[in-house]
Amino acid sequence: MKVLVFSDIHGDLQALKLLVTEQADLYISAGDLSTFGRGLEGCGEALEHLGKRLWVLPGNHETHEEIRTLCKHFGFVDFHRQMRRLGTTNWAGLGYSNPTPFNTPGEYTEEEIARALAEFDTSQPLYLVVHFPPYGSLLDRVRQGEHAGSRVLREWVKRVQPAYLFCGHIHECAGRSDRIGATQCFSVGKAGHLIELP
Repeated sequence: MKVLVFSDIHGDLQALKLLVTEQADLYISAGDLSTFGRGLEGCGEALEHLGKRLWVLPGNHETHEEIRTLCKHFGFVDFHRQMRRLGTTNWAGLGYSNPTPFNTPGEYTEEEIARALAEFDTSQPLYLVVHFPPYGSLLDRVRQGEHAGSRVLREWVKRVQPAYLFCGHIHECAGRSDRIGATQCFSVGKAGHLIELP
């Protein structure tokens, strides 16, 4: 089974059309299909043919209610704060981001992130899809020496060691990978990251 994880489309319909030319059995949007909620309908129309083969998280630019409505209207799967099984693997989804300076609608405090991640503590092998990256990694650098990821997420990954972590959010880091202990981490971006399951 092939899974394509992508993020941060921000209403770019050309990027979406290119993305779905990549053959996969399942597609996961790791957040920010829109910009402040604008453009969701157009993205839904462009992806409608995927139906339940598309799992969707809210990024920091969407509310969970907006994503729930989108999924209901177009037949997608709302993956926010959900655990799903694919073959022999467990997949967990967590949208929104840690706090930003931009006052976006989908932000969690670090305490809220900790509570949400606690729901996924015991499921292995785990493939975690989150919108935001772990702090202090190659996936959260916004400027020279500045990091914008979540400290709580990093600590959780160090403790739980999921097999994989997929994220987006920091556009400058799209396409990069890193490792935290045994966990392979990818910033998927709008080009996406394809993984083939065992």
